[in-house]
Amino acid sequence: MQIEYPSREALQHALEQTAPESLDFAVLATGALEHADSHRMKSCLSACARALRSGGLLFVQGRPEYLPELGVFLDGLLNFKYWIAVESLPRKSSSGLPSVHAGILLFSKGNHGFAVNRTRFPHQICEFCGKSLRDWGGKSHLMNPAGHVISDVWTEQPPSDNYTRISPPVLETILRMVDSDDRQIRGIVGPSEALDDGQDIPESPSACIADNGAVNSLDDALVDVVHCGDALEILRGFPDNCIDLAFADPPYNLNKLYSAYQDGRSEERYVEWCNAWLAEYARVLKPTGSLYGLNLPRWTMYHAEFLNQRLCFRNWIVWDALSEPRGKLMPAHYGLLFYTKQPTGFTFNYDALASIDSRRYCLRASCIRKRKLEGADEKEPLTDIWWNIHRIRHKRDRDYHPCQLPDALMDRIIRLSTNEGDVVLDALCGAGTTALAARRLNRRYVAVDLDPSYVAITRDKLRELDVNGRVQRESTRKPKREHSKRELQLQLRNLAARLGRLPTPDDVRTLTDYDPAVILSLFPTWGKALKAAKLETAESAIP
Repeated sequence: MQIEYPSREALQHALEQTAPESLDFAVLATGALEHADSHRMKSCLSACARALRSGGLLFVQGRPEYLPELGVFLDGLLNFKYWIAVESLPRKSSSGLPSVHAGILLFSKGNHGFAVNRTRFPHQICEFCGKSLRDWGGKSHLMNPAGHVISDVWTEQPPSDNYTRISPPVLETILRMVDSDDRQIRGIVGPSEALDDGQDIPESPSACIADNGAVNSLDDALVDVVHCGDALEILRGFPDNCIDLAFADPPYNLNKLYSAYQDGRSEERYVEWCNAWLAEYARVLKPTGSLYGLNLPRWTMYHAEFLNQRLCFRNWIVWDALSEPRGKLMPAHYGLLFYTKQPTGFTFNYDALASIDSRRYCLRASCIRKRKLEGADEKEPLTDIWWNIHRIRHKRDRDYHPCQLPDALMDRIIRLSTNEGDVVLDALCGAGTTALAARRLNRRYVAVDLDPSYVAITRDKLRELDVNGRVQRESTRKPKREHSKRELQLQLRNLAARLGRLPTPDDVRTLTDYDPAVILSLFPTWGKALKAAKLETAESAIP
């Protein structure tokens, strides 16, 4: 691998002197540059984009406060792939959550594919029950002994300052991702000062002006109501400075099947629509209020760039929602932005939620119950990487909605940024998770959705909560099969061990008591059925 490491002074010149389409990758550590010089930063990014070959990769390191502006700029030059969140040393912060989140943007050039090497981190084991910290949902037999494939949330690296520099383990991981056995790889990593130790970790800047506007009350007819209609039209009827907490989890523009919303707008129209309701959110927020917005990282960058001109940035919270790492670089990260309307004096109940269970324990309910009874209850601080809340994984816990949020996520947000009696707004409420959490926590709510069916679901659940104190869900049971997928995959793995190769359907027919047709009825392809067997043959190939 041929790598050039130009200094801060030589970086721009080195990039400009590099022939177009000649680099396989570039790593730009913006934390070691003067991020206030936006023109110079974007000039470096443009030079990187020009120098990359088709299919080349650009990694851009930085702090979540200013990285979104650079990401939006690059989105017009290259193809966004990932916002990688790297857990780093805690940063001092006078307000907001303690921050351990340093970001690395990953872009590719051209439309000729995107390839990184499959890179693994070792499996981590629960100190109490001895099982993997990642709950594989009954698929532990598919765990590769070499470790799990990395996602876009890196919490396994040694703690280091990855805000103003790139630590050696992080750079090593990047280089493993781009290396090739087939040809000589050429890249630039700079500035070289970003690879040195000993720099201080600065406090997050707060470049916002206090909003001391008069607080307005909402008419009782508007509160504790699930409104059916267009969010923008309804919000425009609300006075300024009337909401304590504004939350949004909009559709992600992924062509999901909503009943009354087209989830496939052009990129420009989607961003314009989001900016319109974000502007209304900022307007109706009280001076002491907070705004939280959830989206995929690419769109979260656009939200942050817009909100940075209107509100006070607190945190880009990383919701690490992946349970089973797969593929070459799995997207686990949802961006949860946290803003306030003024730099100080906002509602923030961190002390009440400051401690969570240690990550050295797994999240299996059986393990939690047993270790709590036995007094194994080590804690650690709540930071801006949230790894201990799962997405909804079972149909029995979900309403008829493509992107329903878990109760635990909304419970934490509402507890952090409101007090009892405060008003919580969700103008894209979907199946009503926000309104239900607010009601359970003795807050008031304003819920809005365009779809009458989602409005009906939310209203029904709120009535049930008022009457019964809980929302009862019907139990769903899968029909019992003669053979489980796990049983069949393990049989194929054992057969692979006997044969020294992957078995074929004919091998199964002649050497076992199983019918290949039964296996193919449970798996979409023969290759899927052989997933555990492939682990066996991979292990035997290791010298």
